[in-house]
Amino acid sequence: MKKLSALIVLLLTITLLPTLFAKNIQAENAVLTANNAIFNALEQKKEVIKQNPKVLNAIVQRHVLPFIDFEAMAKLTLGKHWKKATGPQRARFLTAYRTMLVNSYAKNMVDYAGAVMTVKSSIPAGRKGYETVRTLITPKGRSAVAANYDVRNKTGRWKAYNVEILGLNLITNFRTNFTREISRTGLDALTARLEKNNKAL
Repeated sequence: MKKLSALIVLLLTITLLPTLFAKNIQAENAVLTANNAIFNALEQKKEVIKQNPKVLNAIVQRHVLPFIDFEAMAKLTLGKHWKKATGPQRARFLTAYRTMLVNSYAKNMVDYAGAVMTVKSSIPAGRKGYETVRTLITPKGRSAVAANYDVRNKTGRWKAYNVEILGLNLITNFRTNFTREISRTGLDALTARLEKNNKAL
C-alpha cells in the first residue's frame, strides 16, 4: 500500500512539474521589450538628452507609460485609503502619483543608458493573469543588478504594477511612507504635497 501511494505521488509530481515551472513567455517578452527599448533609446539619445532634457521625457512617454499600470500601483500603494477615498480624490491622487513616478523613473534611468536586461525566470503571482518576472539588468561597465517585475495581463497586454530592485520594493516603500503621512495629515494633504513637488521639478 505504501509503495502504491509513493508511486501515485511520484506520478502526480512528474505530471505537475511542467505546470509548476512553466515560463510565461508573453510576460517575459513584455518586460524585456519595454526595458531594452528604454535602455537603447537612452543610449542613442544620451548626448541630445544632456542638451535638451525634454528628450528624456519623450522617451519615457513613449516607452515607459504604456508598460506601467499606474492605477493598480495607486490602489496597492494606498490600500484601505483607496477604498475610503472618493472618486475625485482617487483621480487627483492618481495624477499626482503618476507624475511623481514618471519624473523619478526618468531621473534614475539615465544611468542605465545602454544597459542590457536578461530574464532569470517567471513564476505565477497568486492568481491567473498575474506573474513575477525576475530579471538581471547589466549597466555598461558595471555589475548586474536584480530587478523583479510584478505584471498582470490587462486587456490582453502585460503591464507592470510593482518593481523590486536591489531589494527595495517600490509599492511596499511608498505604502509605508504614505500610510504614515495620511494618518498624520490626510489623503488630500499628501496629494497636495506630491503636486507641489512635481511642479518644483
